[in-house]
Amino acid sequence: MLNGLRSNGTRGMEIVARDYGPGIADITEAVMEGFSTSGGSGLGLPRVRRVTDEFEIASEVGRGTIVAVKKWAR
Repeated sequence: MLNGLRSNGTRGMEIVARDYGPGIADITEAVMEGFSTSGGSGLGLPRVRRVTDEFEIASEVGRGTIVAVKKWAR
């Protein structure tokens, strides 16, 4: 889901992504560069966190994961 935002005259956007996959057991580890449970590069979540202004992640093993990010215009 993509939402347009405005706060104190500043524009931005919010993206919320949700999956119903296996979930993430250790979020701290999952946002470290190079960590992957699927054999990928392990750069996805760390890069998203680095390029956004606000980053939130919630996950429950066996139920899925929600990632919400905000990026404000400068």
